[in-house]
Amino acid sequence: MRKKLAFVLPALLFVGALISPASFAGNMSDFVASEMYDPFDILGGGPVGALVSPPTVTCPGHEPTTDPLQPCPDDSRTHTRNTMWISRVDAADPNMRGMMTVVSNGNLNTNFEGPAWGTFTIVLDSGGTWEGRWQGVRVAEDGFWTATLHVQGQGYGGAVDGKKMIAQEQLTSFGELNLAYYGFIEGRIIDPK
Repeated sequence: MRKKLAFVLPALLFVGALISPASFAGNMSDFVASEMYDPFDILGGGPVGALVSPPTVTCPGHEPTTDPLQPCPDDSRTHTRNTMWISRVDAADPNMRGMMTVVSNGNLNTNFEGPAWGTFTIVLDSGGTWEGRWQGVRVAEDGFWTATLHVQGQGYGGAVDGKKMIAQEQLTSFGELNLAYYGFIEGRIIDPK
């Protein structure tokens, strides 16, 4: 009996591995998109998005300054909480095109580098919304900052209802506290139904 089980079990696992991805693949679609936030028209091309609420800032071991562009002394870390803004997401796929509200938090060093995380809601032009979470690490590079963000979302309403989304965004931002940025997004929409 053990010999039969030893032969049948690997064969079943092999067949299952061939069948499952093929059937599940029909429920996934890949997408690429771009994100733009430039409410002050720093990058040219007209303003895009809006700052909804500035961050709550703490400066561990120091008192905050009164300068919104340098909220902590030069030798202090900067902790930001609950910054909220609206950006624009564009894609060929209508399931990824709309206005996004972002809530952001960060623990930044004296170079404004460090972990960042938060939530997002994309209100799609075609109806429905994505809601989810993101996280990444911000790194300084020659006068601007880059980050790779890992994103997960859940669809509500419209064509995205009940679907899941996973993505990675390569973000380039300008200014210590994101005065403007653009991002390139690659992801996948999964329909578990």
